[in-house]
Amino acid sequence: MCYPILYVWILIICFQPILYSEQNDEEFCQTLKNLGKFYDSPDFSGLQSTKLFLSYQHQLGYIHGEDQNGQSFDDDFEEFRRFWVGLSGRFATRWKFKVVSQLSNDRNAYPGDYRQWGHETFRAANLTYDADPFLNGKYVDSMQLGYGRRTGRMADEWQRSSTVINCLERSSFANKLWLYDKEKGNPLAGWMKWSASKHTFDLALFSGTYDDYLGGWEDSLTYYLSWLGDYSENSSMDLLEYWISFYKQDGSRDQDHLAGGMDWALSLVNRIGKNRLALHSTLALGSNGNRGRDGSDKSLSQQGDFHGIALMPMYWILKDKLKLVWRSVHQRADRKEGLQLNSRYVPIADARDETIDLSAGRGDRHDSHYLGLNYYLCGENLKFVNGIQYEDLKSEDRRVFKGWTMGSSFRIWF
Repeated sequence: MCYPILYVWILIICFQPILYSEQNDEEFCQTLKNLGKFYDSPDFSGLQSTKLFLSYQHQLGYIHGEDQNGQSFDDDFEEFRRFWVGLSGRFATRWKFKVVSQLSNDRNAYPGDYRQWGHETFRAANLTYDADPFLNGKYVDSMQLGYGRRTGRMADEWQRSSTVINCLERSSFANKLWLYDKEKGNPLAGWMKWSASKHTFDLALFSGTYDDYLGGWEDSLTYYLSWLGDYSENSSMDLLEYWISFYKQDGSRDQDHLAGGMDWALSLVNRIGKNRLALHSTLALGSNGNRGRDGSDKSLSQQGDFHGIALMPMYWILKDKLKLVWRSVHQRADRKEGLQLNSRYVPIADARDETIDLSAGRGDRHDSHYLGLNYYLCGENLKFVNGIQYEDLKSEDRRVFKGWTMGSSFRIWF
């Protein structure tokens, strides 16, 4: 059993008066949020501002499940989930830069039991230009041109960065839609973003070429377009947003592909909120394509179309301090292996025990339900994220996996 998860909650309960006083100490929280700001000279024509970014997340997990042969298994995990360091800033008035390096590769939970420290890959490395001076302001309010590594967001859960997500881990559905490279990182892209009134558009071209640093344009190309409409201002709701995003990938044999070789995907996101209650939803469909991430032929059982929906209602039990989160995900695919479990600990447990048979975590029907309770000491900058999830994966009506996963994570960033 992963008893440390229980210990975390014991510490929270025992030290809650201390933590609560810190939460209400605006000076303490403001100091944390501004910790990385070390240079600001807005009147200088060269480097005008720089800010250090650091994200640290330590995570515990426990899983109890049953494989396709009815064999029960248990496993527990402890890992440095994330340790990222970065730098962002502005120069020459219109230019911005952002670099975030992943400095940990924790395989303590994997076979081999090792932890590796040092630069693994860039989570972000880009340069953007504020093109407002070229606009007359009649039809477009603002415009940004960018180049470098960035996220290709599709689901609601990917619209929020890892520092401010509401659940312990993103769902398999959200990760399936994500435009990740072959090493599960953010790819190289060139893009243009612009806003007009309540509308924001994002037009981008992504490269399938992977590199630990910036990368190139030798492999597949993915065409991406999104629209975000924010109707909160003229609504009775505190939050009312609609977001539609689409991508189409074009690549040949032996070329590296994004998103595991997906051909195309379309997602529709809605976010509504009033007082302490909010509901985020994602409805999406797409095609798995016929190529794998390295461009090789994908088996027929893994091709075909898919669709799914994710619903995430949330409620503030204590405003800005204690949040209850629920998430239900339902996915379907045409082919018997058109979906794959992308949850964090089920594939790891499978890799650690050769007697477990999960059929590589593939199936055609996946359902999951998550219940979480988040404790915020200094808003999103210092918090505990905790949750328990039940999953059921089937292939042609035969159960491949069912089980429970629970976890707890300490997260701090500035």
